[in-house]
Amino acid sequence: MTLKVALVGAGEFAKIHLEAYRRNPHAEVAWICDPNLEAARKYAAEYGVPNVTADYEQALQDDRVAIVDITAPNYLHKPMSIRSMQAGKAVLCEKPMALNTAECEEMAQASADTGSKLFVKYHQRFDPVHQRAKQMMEQGQFPNPIMALVTLYGNHLPSMLNAKHWRGNPALCGGGCLFSSGSHVLDLIHYFFGDLHAITAVTRQLAANDPDKGDDNATVVMEFKSGVVVNLVGCWTTDQWTWEKEFHSTQGSLFIYQDENKANCLQLKKQGRAETLLVQPDWFNQSNYAAIDHFIDYVNDLTVPMYTLEECIRSMRTLEMAYRSSNEERRILADGAFVHG
Repeated sequence: MTLKVALVGAGEFAKIHLEAYRRNPHAEVAWICDPNLEAARKYAAEYGVPNVTADYEQALQDDRVAIVDITAPNYLHKPMSIRSMQAGKAVLCEKPMALNTAECEEMAQASADTGSKLFVKYHQRFDPVHQRAKQMMEQGQFPNPIMALVTLYGNHLPSMLNAKHWRGNPALCGGGCLFSSGSHVLDLIHYFFGDLHAITAVTRQLAANDPDKGDDNATVVMEFKSGVVVNLVGCWTTDQWTWEKEFHSTQGSLFIYQDENKANCLQLKKQGRAETLLVQPDWFNQSNYAAIDHFIDYVNDLTVPMYTLEECIRSMRTLEMAYRSSNEERRILADGAFVHG
């Protein structure tokens, strides 16, 4: 069955969603919804979408629409998701799920109350390199990791310096560097290591010099119940664009990095020898396509979700704890307790 889709949001990230639907024979975009009608019409012309509207409510009235795909700004995720589920639509929501844990819980409750399916697109879980690394840790090819380091560097300073740009505005996005970019990575770290024991974070605005914007740099130490300690460093004020992950045990190290062609690579280093285990070309786009394909199968009752809404809410709780730790200058236990010193 071909599912009709209403895509809400005609910003930069809408393109990758449109491309995913074009590649999937079981879904077809019927509407593009955005107050910026010029942007919506441009995408509609490029992808052959028949209907454009400034008001997504118009698309909700179309009985043919089965899916609402929300790529609108973060502050709209909760109201648009809930309204769409109340209209009987399945909802695909971009990450982060919402602005805070309370909003996420409202969305999950709306899904339970209406019976409408809700899925949050943490696409990095769908990358084969990330999946292989998790498999190696779980099945004994890389047992007992002790420490991990995750770094993300990008040059978002121009938009942080632009007072009119949405990026880094907590009222629109929930926070700055850690919230927008780090939300992906915190969720991926939970995917690898499970439940958190404690967190210590420092989030700072070091270069943007705008009190209406959030952090442009962040450092987070995550202690997991398994004993693993993960260090996350996020920086929006460099001219590099890199996402790297390294995992260390007493028996060797695993590295995930992007090569010069932006393929995601998995490398094992052991006893002084390095072995490349997997290379995933075009990993960013391909993982997005895979996540959307998975959601379409879920709507068609061909699979169950790879992860639950509670896992998405857990990632949001971790984000909130990180910001609270930074604000209070304290280590926080995952049960909500504060630790002094």
